[in-house]
Amino acid sequence: MSFGGMRVLIVDDNGANRKLLEELLTFLGVECIETANDGVEGLAAVERSRPDLILLDVMMPEMDGYEMCRRLRQAHPRTELPVIFVTALGTAQERAACFAAGGTDVVSKPFNVQEMWARVGVHLENRRLLAGLTAYQERVREELVAARAAQMSLQPSAEVLAEMRNHSGLEVTGLIKTSSELGGDYWTTFEPAPGRLGILVADFAGHGVAAACNVFRLDAIISRLPRRNWQPAELLEVLNQALKALLKPGQFAAALAVIIDTAAGNLTYAGALSPMPVLVAGGAPCLLDASGPPLGAFDDPAFRQETVPFPPGAAFLAYSDALLEAEVDGVPTADEKTLLGWVAEAATGECLASAVLSRFERRIPGDPSDDLTLVCVRRPTDECRD
Repeated sequence: MSFGGMRVLIVDDNGANRKLLEELLTFLGVECIETANDGVEGLAAVERSRPDLILLDVMMPEMDGYEMCRRLRQAHPRTELPVIFVTALGTAQERAACFAAGGTDVVSKPFNVQEMWARVGVHLENRRLLAGLTAYQERVREELVAARAAQMSLQPSAEVLAEMRNHSGLEVTGLIKTSSELGGDYWTTFEPAPGRLGILVADFAGHGVAAACNVFRLDAIISRLPRRNWQPAELLEVLNQALKALLKPGQFAAALAVIIDTAAGNLTYAGALSPMPVLVAGGAPCLLDASGPPLGAFDDPAFRQETVPFPPGAAFLAYSDALLEAEVDGVPTADEKTLLGWVAEAATGECLASAVLSRFERRIPGDPSDDLTLVCVRRPTDECRD
């Protein structure tokens, strides 16, 4: 066992004790050893050299070991910096005082060399393992941040949405609120033909890395689709066939495909286990039945397609199931009636996605228990195109 890369601080006012402990640490392979005569020097050495372990005497001038350890723990918890008290005080009360001051372990003087080797070795090995775990966690965190940025980049950019607004006269807004660094929600836009705008919203079962991988798979499938005048049900059938070949058993996705034809003034949709979207078109908001089999679960599912009017001034809201399934103390945050109320409260021309999300967050602050996506399409009354 060698601890060549570890740093140990010895704090003891007795020179002979310091020398003995230095020899013991050298035998263990510790190369970076620093000493201090009392608690004041010891605290300064900690900030200067950041040791991995401290061997600390109790009875010292200027500042004793108890006080040094108490001050040390204000900035360095036990998990970050172990402290072994090496003391001639041997009663149960005195040993308890060492732990109360923040000590990790206690060795009595005169100490047994074999015992000291064992205790020092255990704490240095634990410190090394913890440092490795901390470095691993930091690397994972950085990779998750990068992966999240890559996943969020799959959403249509502001420039793309602005260009679509110029082409179709439709305003599209999408919001994703993930429950962890990575999620299983996805949405995108496409133009199946001039004057027609397509929206796809998908929600893979689960969340985290596995669900995010499926999101990237879906985006890759969509990017390879030929440019054609898709119908919503037809698009879902093609996506289902591709996902059925890729997903593991038990994995699936809820999805909603929408095509808006501004020239015809209508909206056509088909759902795959999707929650009911909201339509606002010249009256009170209503829910549209978007039921259907999930994507990737069956070989030959049938998707039902419906068409509804979508005149100037109309708005449409699609969302993932977290909106209605999120709970506080076991009680659902919202139901379909509540959702329709939130939509009705939105001001004329207001983005329904933002309006609904703000009301949802009032009831559930912080991250939801599942990924939440809201996509709003609004057809302004003052349409303008290139």
